[in-house]
Amino acid sequence: MKKIRTILVVSIAMFFPLLAQAEINKVNVKKVEQDLYQTSDGSYIQTNNCFVDANGSDAVLKFEKYACNNNLRFNAQTICEVIDVVK
Repeated sequence: MKKIRTILVVSIAMFFPLLAQAEINKVNVKKVEQDLYQTSDGSYIQTNNCFVDANGSDAVLKFEKYACNNNLRFNAQTICEVIDVVK
């Protein structure tokens, strides 16, 4: 029983970091419509109540599918919640 528990703990410890890694990318975005931004590479970023009028603005995108802390950071004071990214 102790051996099974040890194997389980080690397996979880090895697998967990794979789940916890969000992609962080510098992007150049323009606003397409309310809560929808397009990057220079053609991807679309859906936000929640983001009021930044970006027109070729540089930003940092932190996104991990199904995570609850995804964001698009325009500067230190302007951070928007990201719902989805479609490439």
